[in-house]
Amino acid sequence: MSNSIESVALHLTVPETEVDGLTGLCWLLSPRGVLLEDAFTLGSDALPVGQTRMTLYVPPEEAEKAQALLTSECAAAGISAQLSQEPLPHEDWNRVWKLHYKPFNLGRRLRIEPAWLVEPEQVGQIRLIVDPGLAFGTGTHETTRLCLQAVEHWADGQTADLSQIAMLDVGTGSGVLAILAVRLGVGRAVGTEIERDAVASAQRNVELNGVADRLTLHHTGDPRDVAGKFPLVVANILSSVLLPMAPNLARKVAPRGTLILSGLLARELPTVTEAYQRHGLEPVTNVTENGWAALTLRRP
Repeated sequence: MSNSIESVALHLTVPETEVDGLTGLCWLLSPRGVLLEDAFTLGSDALPVGQTRMTLYVPPEEAEKAQALLTSECAAAGISAQLSQEPLPHEDWNRVWKLHYKPFNLGRRLRIEPAWLVEPEQVGQIRLIVDPGLAFGTGTHETTRLCLQAVEHWADGQTADLSQIAMLDVGTGSGVLAILAVRLGVGRAVGTEIERDAVASAQRNVELNGVADRLTLHHTGDPRDVAGKFPLVVANILSSVLLPMAPNLARKVAPRGTLILSGLLARELPTVTEAYQRHGLEPVTNVTENGWAALTLRRP
């Protein structure tokens, strides 16, 4: 086994009463797993009663950014927290994760299946095959589920020919949202992603789902790098990115077009809604799950 550093463990110790409010963010940053330990956990070192240690596993190059987000979130919520880093030697995290990830149904007709457990597609069912690699977006996190359902709801409400519509997915991650749009009938989709590893993961999922002829990927973090405006724009990114991106992201929404945002904590909805209203978009609806939210807006 290699001794190279494959992951960094971020140890976040907080009062046990604050764990529920932080769990969503921790899973977003560490989709491969979050370990919870308290004073009564067998084998853990001594923790004071009433304190919980949340351990996240992130790639080395993302550790500083993840730590900054956790520190910022705790400070904003007034949470007293201790945070430390621990480099970890190589381990086949993807293999371990695969042991626990199973197919599941979502929305009216969606089924998310890992690439290693593909089953025959049922009549009336839209199957999305996902092999996330190091990318975020397996459908298990609330923000991805909320976005998938919002895209399905948007497609169900369209009277125009979907094959004539183009979609932009900013921060595409595993590519699952753009793939869904194409599987629902959208004629063309474009995904942008700042992480090179995620682009490779998304490209594999595009090919697994047989949509490479209608879905293209761009390695960029700036929506301005994609030409044109789109009737549907989706961005499942943390609010710390969505807020400064508001002017450029709003410009990508075509007249009478729809913007779906997620990666938001429910308490952040008013701030994010106001930011996008300032750029000509009107809120249509929002849905929440376990403290996370998805927001749908429309350009008049």
